Amino acid sequence: MNITLRQLRAFVAVAEARSFTEAAVRLHLTQSAVSMLVRQLEADFGLPLFVRTTRAVSLTEAGLGLLPAAQRMLADLQEVFDGARDLRELRRGSLRIAAPQMFACSLLPRSVERFHAEYPDISLGIIDVTADEVGEAVRRHDAEIGVGPERPVPDDVTRTLLWAEPIDLVCHAGSRWAGARRLAWADVLAEPWVLYSDEFAAHLERLLHPGQPGFRLHRATEARYMTTALALVGRGVGVTAAPRYVAPFAAGFGVRFVELEAPAVRRNFCLYRRRGFALSPAAEAFLARLEADRAEEVAGGTGPAGTAAAAGGAGPTGGAGAAGATGGAGAADGAEADCRAGATCGAGAADGAEAAGRAEATGGAGPTGR
Repeated sequence: MNITLRQLRAFVAVAEARSFTEAAVRLHLTQSAVSMLVRQLEADFGLPLFVRTTRAVSLTEAGLGLLPAAQRMLADLQEVFDGARDLRELRRGSLRIAAPQMFACSLLPRSVERFHAEYPDISLGIIDVTADEVGEAVRRHDAEIGVGPERPVPDDVTRTLLWAEPIDLVCHAGSRWAGARRLAWADVLAEPWVLYSDEFAAHLERLLHPGQPGFRLHRATEARYMTTALALVGRGVGVTAAPRYVAPFAAGFGVRFVELEAPAVRRNFCLYRRRGFALSPAAEAFLARLEADRAEEVAGGTGPAGTAAAAGGAGPTGGAGAAGATGGAGAADGAEADCRAGATCGAGAADGAEAAGRAEATGGAGPTGR
């Protein structure tokens, strides 16, 4: 038995119209084509479905019994087709995104707001995880996509570069560094450091003193989460380094962000997705929205990327804000180009810097650090 959708449609059309001629008009077929389809269906069933006379067409008892089921099947298939069309045209659907909490409460909200305005019928779910867990959340199918710092990924997850985020010095609001326009790393190496990631600290030590394997930052205090480190810096315990997108929370912690140079340090932010799985239309649209918002921030200094420097510059002289406002926008231009090109992140010197994201695990709850 090889019943086709065309045969069922022909059967239902003839049954409802009680005419092969009218059914052919409805189906945009010739009458002979409709007759052939019905004969094929009757042959497959081994039963006559219609009583044919020169004046009328009526259903046999077998035809009467099969008609409701055929109508339900066609209605169900139409519902499937309509659902697929709605998904394709973003008139229905859902998307789950895994992201570190600090990122989820700083850069992500504006893109979510704009996405909802453009596609109000798509529901979004934000899965708050640690930076180390983004890839694993995607692997477990907890989320379709993940956005977060570069991390090693399971074999069945791929990682693609989106952009590189500058790393800034974070100091107490009353620190002598708070009003600086920008600082070199050499200026602050002797300061007591509040560190929140062993990998990030090790990377900084290798990067800043490549010829001195034993070099270590002065570790005044170590914490697990970025929010804890920011709170400690706000109490004057020491300084730390953090991605620039965290700067809008500076006032709540009583800290300032100051641009660092010589060398400039960035952390790669990547898209995580399941290997071999095509992205849903909703995921494709959200990524386009996220990248467009990021490009806008970089180009115009608006949003978290631009306001980061402004938040950092609210110190005694305000100079740091001007520094970040002019320096922050251009810092990620090259990374944005990589993002648009879809370059794949590689393991390399940025790995340690990316490890800073681990602190984002619960840190994104805002200035309170919950």
